[in-house]
Amino acid sequence: MPEKTKVIHMVPSASGQRNTQQMQLDSGRQIVIHSNENEELLEVVETEGEVILKVRLTEAGPVISVQGTHLELKSTETLTLESQKIKIKAEEEVGIESRGSLEIDSSKEIGIHSDDEIRVVGKMIHLN
Repeated sequence: MPEKTKVIHMVPSASGQRNTQQMQLDSGRQIVIHSNENEELLEVVETEGEVILKVRLTEAGPVISVQGTHLELKSTETLTLESQKIKIKAEEEVGIESRGSLEIDSSKEIGIHSDDEIRVVGKMIHLN
């Protein structure tokens, strides 16, 4: 039998004021919920006060921010990232690995830049 989730009811606040509820977890972390007439905000806060998860529910849609030492997304089937723009930035290293085929397809120019050497290694390299 599935467990029932406890629903937290926020008492409506006066116009423009922020209503806040807090829940202390056994680990010392807190779940903090803020609500006003424009948005609702759910935060998971570390014991030192650092916000590690933030979910803003706005009229334009949800905004999710996650911060941590290690973040993992796993899917047994398909993981799809779809957006007008996607940026991946790393201070040290980026690796892309596939046990199957790997395709890069663009309808516009592809630029590759390196301040160091560029190596292309393969059984056969086809250009044009």
